[in-house]
Amino acid sequence: MGGTKLFASTATSMPTDENACDSTKYINLVFIGNSITAGATLSNAATMAPPIWVRALVEKDTGITTHVFNGGHSGITTFGFLPGRNDFTKVVNAASRLVNSHGGQIYFSIMLGTNDSACTTTEGAPVSCNTYEENMKTIIDSLIETFPTCKILLNYPIWYSPNTHNSAMYLQEGLDRLHSYYPIIDGIVAEYDQVYAGNRDVWEYFKDNKDLFTKENGKSGPFFLHPNADGAHRLAEIWAKSLLEIIKAKN
Repeated sequence: MGGTKLFASTATSMPTDENACDSTKYINLVFIGNSITAGATLSNAATMAPPIWVRALVEKDTGITTHVFNGGHSGITTFGFLPGRNDFTKVVNAASRLVNSHGGQIYFSIMLGTNDSACTTTEGAPVSCNTYEENMKTIIDSLIETFPTCKILLNYPIWYSPNTHNSAMYLQEGLDRLHSYYPIIDGIVAEYDQVYAGNRDVWEYFKDNKDLFTKENGKSGPFFLHPNADGAHRLAEIWAKSLLEIIKAKN
């Protein structure tokens, strides 16, 4: 696959194949995402963000000690996670530390696109389908080059209300653009043996359950963008189910 490659020197000591393939004692989950992954609007993101719930659910189901790194960053687009950028380097260094410290299989969970879909303000916005695809492939190519045995879950971005307008303007145009990324994700998954699709139904699920969102005041009225505590837990259940399917298929 094409794309910018990440040189080993940008990460803290790369994991050995032996450690990366030993998944009997440890599972390592590394999350790449925006404010939804980070846990924005939650009273305590350190304990309530979706990745934290995912870890608990995976451990409960498998009985395997699971380590997690939440690389969610508010406001970020696919540009912010391109190789060479600070957030990508943080993710790679964190993944390397987990594998080198504990061993075990590494799984990357990615949900990007919300901020790419914005009409204004976020980096690169509005991000076209072609650019979104190029950026996602560049990220994936570099992760696979650095962690050859990794598995990558591409989660579909969730619905937001068509009047969403905070420091960035999204609105109906942005919402339509966000949904247009879905076929792009489908195509990417079809190209890579190590990349798996999340649950496509997540869009309608959150659209039909607005009580799972924090109601926020915006420039175009109250809007729904970030899951509340219940929504974060439910999103984690959806992500965990997809991850467990990958984990169990490997084992």
